Amino acid sequence: MDKLILIEKEPQETVREYAYRVLYQNIMTLKLPPGTAMSEQELSGVLQVSRTPVREAFIRLAEKGLLEVLPQRGTFVSKIHTEQLAEFRFFRVTMERAIVELACQEFIDPWKTKLEFCIFEQGKFVANGSAERFFESDNTLHSVLYEGCGKPHIWQVVQDSNLDYARARILNVCDGDAAEQMHLLYEQHKGIVEAVFDKNVKAAQDIMTKHINKVMGDVAVLKKEYPEYFG
Repeated sequence: MDKLILIEKEPQETVREYAYRVLYQNIMTLKLPPGTAMSEQELSGVLQVSRTPVREAFIRLAEKGLLEVLPQRGTFVSKIHTEQLAEFRFFRVTMERAIVELACQEFIDPWKTKLEFCIFEQGKFVANGSAERFFESDNTLHSVLYEGCGKPHIWQVVQDSNLDYARARILNVCDGDAAEQMHLLYEQHKGIVEAVFDKNVKAAQDIMTKHINKVMGDVAVLKKEYPEYFG
């Protein structure tokens, strides 16, 4: 577990919640890449907790499809499933085209301000090369679109279905020119926000479709370079 990044425990956070959050974030940011062997005993030592919260975290992560238990072999970080990525792409494109259409009809000022701030901070993250912070803001921007349209629970459904897609995006940035990748996504985000503010449904939907579909084209390249990460 040399690559595991420890994070500070929150004041009101239980040991169970902390163990889960550390493992979840390390898997989602590919600090623990697909195929990594996971040991309850080793992780309990690294996290300085008993094995019980680690075991419970394993169960939750397995339920989300991020861990795979192989009989007689052990527990491993799940591979990125290409078929699920293609299915999720269809779901995400369908939902996000609908959301930007709603946003073009009515999107009140407080939410517009939040979108503007997302674009502002993403520009800073592109400039200083902060890939992880950029993707945090990326998720925030999409969540603001859903919340501003009165659909926050649908965004949560999207997020829960988004895990392999999110890992593929992180791998894509880590593999290539992070600055170039972030700049392209940043320009797409700006285009989406501008189209929403202009109430231009077609432009917003066209840019959003390209934005979501980008990952699938990149995955074909990534599978050749990292075949061990994909299933």
